[in-house]
Amino acid sequence: MDNTLVGKRVLVTQATEFMGPVLCEVFAEQGADVVANSDELVEPGAAARIVRDAGPIDVLVANLALKAPATPAVEVTESEWRQVFAALVDPLPRLLSAALPSMMSRRSGKILVIGSASALRGMKRTSSYSAARGAQLAYVQAVGVELAPYNVQVNAIAQNFVDNPTYFPSVHQ
Repeated sequence: MDNTLVGKRVLVTQATEFMGPVLCEVFAEQGADVVANSDELVEPGAAARIVRDAGPIDVLVANLALKAPATPAVEVTESEWRQVFAALVDPLPRLLSAALPSMMSRRSGKILVIGSASALRGMKRTSSYSAARGAQLAYVQAVGVELAPYNVQVNAIAQNFVDNPTYFPSVHQ
């Protein structure tokens, strides 16, 4: 590795979940000062607190993780829908609102949302999860265009399905 991130501070949210550990490891291998935060982000004030506590950051990795519910679409309840969106979608504008002012004033910064290909292809019994991941991608596209003039890049990784019973229990039933 060539230490391309020496001198950069990277905040990884939910760093112990899903892709968090490997992201922290790779960023550190590249020389970044990694702030690995494992706090939940559902509470409205959590995102601002996490970003503030991290100090000045150059990169925000929004790793938002939730076990995919294994509910047939016709049985998804209002409660499940809200829980999934509260965990995967609602934290995004809060995180960006907290991180962007300093990035915009410096005219430099990167935001990476760790998403899922479930937003791009049908997977049975994951309608609420897939819809939330799709909302993440739409948000990233809109915000990315808005922030481009400030030299702040906003991207998402819609990683392909990972056969992991912890996060996709419906496939293992």
